[in-house]
Amino acid sequence: MIADYERSIALAPHYSIAYQAGSIDEKTWLNVRPAPIANYLWEKDTYAPYRPETNAQLCWTQDALLGRFVCYEQSPVIRYLGANEPVYLDSCVEFFLQPMPETDRRYLNFEFNAAGTLLLGLGVDRNNRDQSYGLEPERFSIVAERGLADEAGRIYWTLSFRIPLDWLAEVFPGFSAAPGHALKGNFYKCGSETPVAHYVSWSPVGVPTPDFHLSEYFGTLSFGE
Repeated sequence: MIADYERSIALAPHYSIAYQAGSIDEKTWLNVRPAPIANYLWEKDTYAPYRPETNAQLCWTQDALLGRFVCYEQSPVIRYLGANEPVYLDSCVEFFLQPMPETDRRYLNFEFNAAGTLLLGLGVDRNNRDQSYGLEPERFSIVAERGLADEAGRIYWTLSFRIPLDWLAEVFPGFSAAPGHALKGNFYKCGSETPVAHYVSWSPVGVPTPDFHLSEYFGTLSFGE
């Protein structure tokens, strides 16, 4: 266990969040560096692994932190449509964010299915999470698009969201977005009750059983120029 932890920490990645001065559109995202979600975790030998290609992207403006996932799945599972329902059982992408890791252990878990349904919690670990913020999904300008195709004909879906910086400052007093400021976080792709259960991360998670709520395995996210 100790060896797994040390190996995961050594491999923890870094992502620079590019600043965007103008409006954000599809052309903007084409120039934003992707973060590959490619650490396939907790796979079983009893079935063929399911490994959908998934990437996350972040950028920021003077007003917001913006994110997008691109997931190559032809038929994502969608069952949950209500706020804070267990979307991790569906075809799901997730963004866990710890805005002030040096002084505040709390982190946010943004979890979305392919319909754009949001599960959102706040706390220091997986227990006793405050889900009240998830009751206002309209705050985060969530857009889900399915059945898209790239130039090679591969089918994918996207999920985009917007986190207002003034809202982050309300939830995390003292937070301020500025070039060089380092946050912690992780991106995930999962589906616990899809035809083939799967768990994938951007930053490695070095435990033997499924658990994304381990902030010690988060990678570094820093605001760029």
